[in-house]
Amino acid sequence: MPAPVALTFDEFIAALPAERQQPAVQAWQLVRQAVPAGYTEHIGPKFLEFRAGKDMYIGLANQKGYLTLHLVPMYLMPVLQEQLAAAAPKLKMGKGCVNFTQADELPQAALTELIGATPPADYLAVRHAPRPKS
Repeated sequence: MPAPVALTFDEFIAALPAERQQPAVQAWQLVRQAVPAGYTEHIGPKFLEFRAGKDMYIGLANQKGYLTLHLVPMYLMPVLQEQLAAAAPKLKMGKGCVNFTQADELPQAALTELIGATPPADYLAVRHAPRPKS
């Protein structure tokens, strides 16, 4: 299996459609400023991401018609999704992601709080805790 292609941040951004480059830069600056110490940044051909060990914490991806912030803590801790939905009821979001085309669609204060809420050790404890069977 070939090793994943490592990109620089600028190469990742340059590969995006022109209209998505600035929104992606702005969103990722928000993430970089909010992410707690201890996470590591990784840049690949499909995602910008911060990880705790090998586990994605936050990711940014280019989709067919929009950009997506993958917010794994929001998926694992539904109360965070509820808080974000209350702060931005018109935000296009799923259980663990936020879809946007322009950075001004993002509720910066609420996202900063959500991203900064979980130190790596706490995140890994929740991430690897046994889940109840449905």
